[in-house]
Amino acid sequence: MTPSEVSPETPEPEPAAVHDACELERKRLALLAPLSGAPKLEANRAEVLARAKAEPVIFISVPSSTPTKPLAKSLRRRLFTDESPWGAFEASFKKLSRKPEELREVLLTDGYLYAEDPTVAAMLATHVTLAHLYREPEVQVQRGVTVLRAGRKGDDYVWLDGPDQGEPARLWLFDRLAPAGAAFPEPQHLVVSELAAELGTTEIRIERLTAEGITAELRYGDEAVPAVLENQNGRLRLRCEQSAGELGRRVAEARSKAKREARMVTALRRIVEQQIAEGLPFDEPKTEEGQQDGKLRAEWRHAYLRGDVEYTFNEDKYWVFDRKGRPHVPQVCVDFVLDTWERMADSWYLPRSQGRARRVGRFDFDSLEMENRRSVEKLLEFTKQHPDWFELKEVPRRAQVPLRGRRRFFQRLYQERHEYRPGDVVVILGPRDDDLLHYHSFFVVAADPVSGMPTWLAANAGRPRVRTWEAEMQNAPKRAIIARVRPRLEWLERLVGPVTASNDALPP
Repeated sequence: MTPSEVSPETPEPEPAAVHDACELERKRLALLAPLSGAPKLEANRAEVLARAKAEPVIFISVPSSTPTKPLAKSLRRRLFTDESPWGAFEASFKKLSRKPEELREVLLTDGYLYAEDPTVAAMLATHVTLAHLYREPEVQVQRGVTVLRAGRKGDDYVWLDGPDQGEPARLWLFDRLAPAGAAFPEPQHLVVSELAAELGTTEIRIERLTAEGITAELRYGDEAVPAVLENQNGRLRLRCEQSAGELGRRVAEARSKAKREARMVTALRRIVEQQIAEGLPFDEPKTEEGQQDGKLRAEWRHAYLRGDVEYTFNEDKYWVFDRKGRPHVPQVCVDFVLDTWERMADSWYLPRSQGRARRVGRFDFDSLEMENRRSVEKLLEFTKQHPDWFELKEVPRRAQVPLRGRRRFFQRLYQERHEYRPGDVVVILGPRDDDLLHYHSFFVVAADPVSGMPTWLAANAGRPRVRTWEAEMQNAPKRAIIARVRPRLEWLERLVGPVTASNDALPP
């Protein structure tokens, strides 16, 4: 079955009457009083969401809080207005660690973990936990339109429901918190991810917020479509868009392609989540003689195929399987990339219960003449040799910006945001603490539906996980982006295979 046979049919463009009615509605809304929105946050939006993990939302008004205690009031003013907020942040924990009610007055804004400054946003999302803010046995966390329950367990909280039930309850920027049983006030935010996924947009540019509707420009790649949106129970929904005639046909084609691409990204995320759940170890020996990163995988493979349950390297013991009998395969960063693509194609090592063999599915890098599949440099060479499978973009040295110049780095990333889309592989290079050059590679797995900024990354740098740009690159701030690898859609569809009941029902 060919990709065109499995992709959704191209929908018909909007008729002219709908186009004209939508234009009239946009003119009507332009005459209404605007809602205030959150202009400072929107001005910093791309960098905020690249540095702080968050559910991407838009605010119809800015949350506000007025602390009642003098110390909390002073610390909050410093935290949100000082040029260097770290001092106030550290002082808040030092002075109020035993007073969670006052600490909430400093760190929360109308119950939200909210910040408009990128540095403060990164601090809140990275360092603030529920255990800092509450002592109650149960807390509610409103994330987007979903309300999750977190329960006290020892000195921390775990999720009591949701997809991560039983896991530590980690906070995201824009989460809204309240003790169990308390009613949340009317939300000041609207969720945008669902609408972006439904329409296949690359950006949703908000023009005017009003109580009766929202005017916006919907971006489908290079196509820009005027539209009217509305608030449906905290979710942004489409009321109409002006996409008649030839523009409508181009938008319909872009939307159809976007649905095919979304299916590939969903398959990628599913495999990433599996590797996170398996906790695959980074290929770095516990005891090293010089630099021995990358040496464990061959030892693991020999032990696996011999039928062993453990193996030894430099007199340290390692397990072949995890406690659930899943292969505990060591990875370096490029292993994570190639393993993910292969597992999307159903190629991987069998679990303990099924014997000792590597299942070969729809694609296998080992069958190709690849000089060294464990080298980032060789991966880049391989992509050049296969332009029918990959599109490679190399960043000229003069255009490379290291993370340590954060503001410039994120400005450049935003300017070139369309070069880094979900599903792409990014390669960075630069010195680490040893002053030697090191490569690192990772996937882009999410982008902000409003700004189009790439936001979430997936890699194995210690263990598989999904992080922001800030978290992924902060261990080596002298490194810069040197290349981007984009798998071609047709090649990815070959990996994932045709639509079936199992692989077409993956969560978004």
